[in-house]
Amino acid sequence: MVKLAIVSSKKYLKSKQAVDFLKYLDNQKISYEKLILEDKSYENTSKDTFNLIISIGGDGTALKAMKLGWTNSVPVLNLGSGRVGYLVNSFETINLQELVKSDFNNFKKRVPIIQNNDEQEPAFNEIVLIKNSPTRMLDIQIETYDQDVKLRADGIIISTSMGSTAYNYSAGGPIVQTSIDSLIITPISPFTKFPRSIVLDKRSEVKIIVQKNQDFSVQFDGNELQQCNEPNDLSFTYKLSANALKVLEESNKPKLDHFLNQILR
Repeated sequence: MVKLAIVSSKKYLKSKQAVDFLKYLDNQKISYEKLILEDKSYENTSKDTFNLIISIGGDGTALKAMKLGWTNSVPVLNLGSGRVGYLVNSFETINLQELVKSDFNNFKKRVPIIQNNDEQEPAFNEIVLIKNSPTRMLDIQIETYDQDVKLRADGIIISTSMGSTAYNYSAGGPIVQTSIDSLIITPISPFTKFPRSIVLDKRSEVKIIVQKNQDFSVQFDGNELQQCNEPNDLSFTYKLSANALKVLEESNKPKLDHFLNQILR
């Protein structure tokens, strides 16, 4: 028997679309459990409990559901009305009954970035190293394919193609079609002459070295993972995971029109 996890916030669950969707599940006698974001215990959900995780909300809610799906090896369907981005599907274009009948076959694979080979902390959009001091830039060294480049900037973004329309885009980086597995390196307010971005293929491994005695944070998909200010140089190695998360999509086409029409209007 299919059982769903509904990941959402109290605010979104009050929306008409969410109320109608839950009524539909009740009418179809599809079992589900609400995992409310304000209740942090949702993160301890067992993978044996659900067949599918559904997020209802915007892109932030979708990212939380995707991390939960990744941790528990459960596919994810993101529903809602995200203003900009690739992450959510509209309620109108998803036929849940057909998806259940087809055993959830219409998947895309989302490959996250991992830091220092740690599969337990994935970033589906981006990893950001950013200064904490308002007056001092970071001295950074980037190493990949046995080559190194020095950079002075407020920080650096390592993005996936899915995250190319998030912080990467705001910092001047390129929009990359989501079907292309890649790493995008984009500086934040660089002082030195540095290209706006570098796009690397899916086999790439990037080592970032931050010089000693610098106050900075490491953020995964907008959430701070650690604060750093060490007497020695710190190095972090980033690459795409060898594994992927299954995410249900309304279509296998990249949502370029959705994103561009939003930002150009």
